[in-house]
Amino acid sequence: MTTFVLRPFLDAVGLATETEAPVRDDVSLVREAVAGQREAFAELVRRHQAKVRGLLLRLSGGDGSLADDLAQETFLRAYRGLSGFEGRSAFSTWIYRIAYNVYLSQSGRRQRAAVVEAGFGHQRAWVDAQSGSRSELRRDLQAAIAALPERYRGVVVLYYAEGVNYPEIAEILDIPVGTVKTHLHRAKRVLRERLDGWEDTGLDE
Repeated sequence: MTTFVLRPFLDAVGLATETEAPVRDDVSLVREAVAGQREAFAELVRRHQAKVRGLLLRLSGGDGSLADDLAQETFLRAYRGLSGFEGRSAFSTWIYRIAYNVYLSQSGRRQRAAVVEAGFGHQRAWVDAQSGSRSELRRDLQAAIAALPERYRGVVVLYYAEGVNYPEIAEILDIPVGTVKTHLHRAKRVLRERLDGWEDTGLDE
């Protein structure tokens, strides 16, 4: 499994990425990691690193190097704050919230021209890129999403690209469920205004 730039972090804290562990649920792994079993945290990294990096890649406009840096920072913060995980939500929701906050922290310090190059794989949302016209629409859609205000982009990426439900998005972004729905509705209206061929995107489903 590809570990991109998390390997230096895992090595630094003494976690061997090749360690095999019995299948346990995330909550059990968190408890073991808090108790000092560092290989349990390595397993959590292995399970969630691809999804976390994917989220950060999309939020950061397809900048792979930046996504790698933010992913490493995300897991570093998670490692330091693991005792704060209370199990009231899924570990994936908790780590997504950390990742989103890491992203917001850096986006406030840096102005970037964002052009999305990563693929969005959610079956309900993204268009088939087989024909030339659909391929152009897909690229236009991704660029339009990258240009959305932060409050809208996060909701769109989490809902359509990551398949996260409304309550989990609300927890990740620390906003009410009603606000999630409002942001999603307004984001789709903005995208509709900017895109020709809106009906082919699948974003009204």
